Amino acid sequence: MKCVCPSGGDRICPDDCYLAIWAGLSKADRKAQRKTIATKLYEQKFTEEEIAKQLGVSQSTIRDDLANLVVSTKLKPAKTAANPKGAGRPKGSGKSRSERSLEQEDRAAFLMDMGKTVEEIADDLDVVVRRAHQVMEHVVIKRDALADPNIDRSELSLTAQQKLDAAIRQHQRKLDLIFEGRVQEEIKKRLDHLILPVWRKKIAEAQKIYDSRRSITNKETFNLIVRCLHTDTRKHVGDDVVNDAFVRFMALEKYLLNEKDSPTKFTGLPTTAAEWEQRKQEAAALRRAKRGHSNVERRA
Repeated sequence: MKCVCPSGGDRICPDDCYLAIWAGLSKADRKAQRKTIATKLYEQKFTEEEIAKQLGVSQSTIRDDLANLVVSTKLKPAKTAANPKGAGRPKGSGKSRSERSLEQEDRAAFLMDMGKTVEEIADDLDVVVRRAHQVMEHVVIKRDALADPNIDRSELSLTAQQKLDAAIRQHQRKLDLIFEGRVQEEIKKRLDHLILPVWRKKIAEAQKIYDSRRSITNKETFNLIVRCLHTDTRKHVGDDVVNDAFVRFMALEKYLLNEKDSPTKFTGLPTTAAEWEQRKQEAAALRRAKRGHSNVERRA
């Protein structure tokens, strides 16, 4: 197997190479044996930063794994370009401890809101359960500090109670005004966009119908009929005027009644010239008879 050590190059890993052993482990076995392998690599003069890089975890996780080692057994990190003195804790990712803590707290708060357990949070943050407990406690403390204080009115002095009541009334009036303004704005919006457009459309349609209607008589005939029917004016109307109104009103029969109440009679039209001539003679004879009857009445 090709060597996976930081300085292994192209040489073949020995059978007891812990990085080679780590590469062959499953995810579950890696979590169970990470602390042991991290300890062995540290004893082989690997720095915490190198161990974290090789095992694919954060440097803080490796630091927790090595926390129980006897201080005297810990070896000083080797001299590197990032750590030329070779002493002290190796440089990490460049983030301060407070920045890393804030990131952990933000992530833990998100997971807590999702209902995750402390073990699941610890696994997500890649820290031990004890550290996850600490992060979660910090989250709870911060949330409690930001929450509104629970004020017991009975514990306040009389003056403080009066001031509190006044402040509540003032705030309530402010909320009422805001609510009233929102209600009025919503009413205006609904009128402008829902109700009034519908009414404007209905009025426009009605106006179109009014403008397109046609009369069946004129104003003169209408007024004449009204004069003959009204109790205040019919006493002063002569018989000739009443007869005129009657004739005009009867002329409206076909417009005022339907076909059922006032059926229209159609006579058969002539189909030949002989029938046409016969109809003409019959009509002329009828007119002569009417004229003769009228002359007799006048002589009488």
